Amino acid sequence: MKNAFVHLVGKSYRALTPLIFLSDSEPAHDFVLDMSEFMGKVPGIPSLMRTCLRVSHPSLKTTVAGIEFENPIGLAAGFDHEAQMPRIVDGLGFGFQSVGTVTNGAYEGNPYPRIKRLVKSRTMLVYKGFKSTGMSNVLKRIKGQTWRVPVGISIGRTNPLKEYTYPVSYADIIEAFTKARDSKIPFSYFELNISCPNMLKEVSFYEPEHLAPLLKMICDLKLPKPLFIKMPIGLPDDGVKALLDTIMQFPVAAVIFGNLQISRKDPAFIPEELATLEKFPGNWSGMPCQKRSDHLVKLAHNHVKGRIAIIGCGGIFSAEDAYRKIRNGASLVQLVSATVWEGPQVPAEICADLPALLARDGFKHVSEAVGADAGKV
Repeated sequence: MKNAFVHLVGKSYRALTPLIFLSDSEPAHDFVLDMSEFMGKVPGIPSLMRTCLRVSHPSLKTTVAGIEFENPIGLAAGFDHEAQMPRIVDGLGFGFQSVGTVTNGAYEGNPYPRIKRLVKSRTMLVYKGFKSTGMSNVLKRIKGQTWRVPVGISIGRTNPLKEYTYPVSYADIIEAFTKARDSKIPFSYFELNISCPNMLKEVSFYEPEHLAPLLKMICDLKLPKPLFIKMPIGLPDDGVKALLDTIMQFPVAAVIFGNLQISRKDPAFIPEELATLEKFPGNWSGMPCQKRSDHLVKLAHNHVKGRIAIIGCGGIFSAEDAYRKIRNGASLVQLVSATVWEGPQVPAEICADLPALLARDGFKHVSEAVGADAGKV
């Protein structure tokens, strides 16, 4: 009965998308976040959402990096950059959430426009550039909260900094991690985001010689919870493998593939739509990320050979999309864009449909399906 209701909510949302898409993307995004924060504060609303929308099934429960997840579907960093949603995210059906990305210093965001939709291509042009009120303000917002699902905090370099050098960038990131560690807020994991392609000045951690010192500094902090790393998808395969080799020298629990697509040549784009945003800077979420992310999940699974968990992110709109990433090697998956095209209840819909896909292929538990297709070219 609940599965049918969840799908009815989804159909109703999708019927309204022609009207929803008339609104400008960034104000709509801000409205959703403000409403989410308000709803989380109203007694009874989070529990009502859980009753109506949350779908549970024993085949979906899993443990990754010592963390127990009721289901493997997460809300990726980049949507809730000010941590306004943790009190209701489980009521939408998510099994976990990365808040942020949060930076040590405040930044009002890159110049407008920062979010633009291509409706038919199922993608958003994103150019926020780690918009953030700063770590101290975000921690103050959620201090004293407790959550029903694992919540991690995604941390990145402040954009912009007064000085663009590696020592200054390292110090900035370490200060943010230190504040989060010392806050006593019950984060289930810490996430280092090295993937954002929208920074105003390039101090890149895409090279092993620049990433290794940062990871050593972070590990020296002796974080009380596991460390995840959000990875870029624009590097060539050899570059990705080199980063993975560096990461495996440190006690990193998981890597996330990945973030925004930088290429405008992906076949997911409708050329006529893409031409309308040709002059705007930024990079792409949603469907243009799907093929590359699927490939990198499989590549990483085969390369790390179980030493690090893989989290798949990019182009997940349905249970079939999530299942494909799991079979490619992802122990968990994350999404953002699907909440715009399919509706905020989409994680519940995925959780309603995923058990049948597992059962069809003879899997009693989602963990059994991880990497089932990783050996296939």
